Amino acid sequence: MSVDRKRTEIVYAVILQLVRGGESELRPGNVNSILRERGQPMGSWEVRGEFSNLQAQGFIDLDEATGYWHMTGNAVQEKQSGATLEDCGGR
Repeated sequence: MSVDRKRTEIVYAVILQLVRGGESELRPGNVNSILRERGQPMGSWEVRGEFSNLQAQGFIDLDEATGYWHMTGNAVQEKQSGATLEDCGGR
């Protein structure tokens, strides 16, 4: 697995953790906070870039009016089935 792919996996795993915890509106800062707590800090722009990658893959989408990111319907179905980004071929 490439370094870029691993970074995407890490960010996606944190997004799933936040959603399972009841968050429906996400921002890169939410992910950064969790990563710092885990001792896996990333730069703000790195996380923001991973959000764009996940958006391009159809897992999350941006509400431009509010600036919040949301899981897409496809990602929610995959999350409920227990699928991971790797299982889904990373799209």
